Amino acid sequence: MKKDELLKQRADLLANAREDIANDKADEAQAKMDEIKKIDEKIEKMNVAEANLKAIEDKPVKIENLTKENKVLNGDETKLEKVENGIKKANYTDAFAKVMLGKSLSPAENEVFKKENSAFTHSTENTGTLIPDTVVDGIFKIAEEQYPLFADMKGYNVKGTLTINKHDGIVSGDAQWVDESTQADDEENKFGQLVLKGFELNKVASLSWKMKSMSESDFISFLTQELADRIGVALGVAAHQGNGVKSPKGVEVQLKAETGTPQVVEYTGSIAYKDVTGALAKIHSSYAAKSAIYVNNATLWNQLANITDTVGRPLFIADPTGNTVGQLFGHEVKVDAGVLDGEVLIGDAADTVVKNVNQAMSLAQEDHVKGRSTDYGAYTIVDFGLLTTKGFALISPKTASTGK
Repeated sequence: MKKDELLKQRADLLANAREDIANDKADEAQAKMDEIKKIDEKIEKMNVAEANLKAIEDKPVKIENLTKENKVLNGDETKLEKVENGIKKANYTDAFAKVMLGKSLSPAENEVFKKENSAFTHSTENTGTLIPDTVVDGIFKIAEEQYPLFADMKGYNVKGTLTINKHDGIVSGDAQWVDESTQADDEENKFGQLVLKGFELNKVASLSWKMKSMSESDFISFLTQELADRIGVALGVAAHQGNGVKSPKGVEVQLKAETGTPQVVEYTGSIAYKDVTGALAKIHSSYAAKSAIYVNNATLWNQLANITDTVGRPLFIADPTGNTVGQLFGHEVKVDAGVLDGEVLIGDAADTVVKNVNQAMSLAQEDHVKGRSTDYGAYTIVDFGLLTTKGFALISPKTASTGK
């Protein structure tokens, strides 16, 4: 009940008590006076509360010292709780940056730093500090923008070895028409496995001690861009040209390694209309609709963009919106620096290529006193591979594939 309502009730009770006394109703008058005393106690509490509030308003205190009762009195409990939580909770990205720059941590930052890295398994081979997810995401995002084939692969984050069973085909016993007296052949399937054990990837970025005075946010930007440039190149190029020895085996390498190279179209001179249609014909129908065309910038504008139909009309259609590069035969063209000059890769990466980050990215640092610099070494384990070659086709110059 509000204070003005209590004052009105008190006045009414007081008037009624006087009337009872005038009518010789002492007991009834006493009962009303008892109620007036209870109202007076409530009003007194309200007066004390108002005085406390006034004192708080005149003399602000630090937010971290506010009690729950203070928050209620200030009338904005929700807002203050949010501020308090912001003070108590430390950001791992900021804590990570401070450690890498040799700066001291607050107790809250130290706590979150230890907590994040306690879940990251350390051994004699793994003594780095876990890179924040936001930084790793930024590194991979930049890599994927420059190398769309790597971006289009189906991705996993499974620690250790990832094994995927795959169906390589039916040797015998496929669906068949039979008459009433004939027994259908038993089905014999051929299965295989794609085993992604992982390849180690390392990149070192150096920073002078003078530059280590930069802010945490500037350091995160520097680290993200520096690692993305180098790690992105390694991942993007390997997606196409990896040798399978020190890096995962690239898609183009696997297509060229097949016996008889059934998924490769060779050409001499320049890429022609029939070379593109011939490559599209090699892709299995189940992957054709989702296939994209991967080509480097030089080959796109020197060759693909100049292919014409029988009446001289260009087949490549540039995208006026700028959202994509353009289309060729209804398939999106994607500029990918990992494709060799003169080659064109066509395929459905999302359904036929699998990538896995076998170990989360970490960062180790090493100081050099003489050079007054610090090396930051990023380390991760990544692997990828093809589930089937039938989802891709490669257009390649004859000299490149035969060595002649």
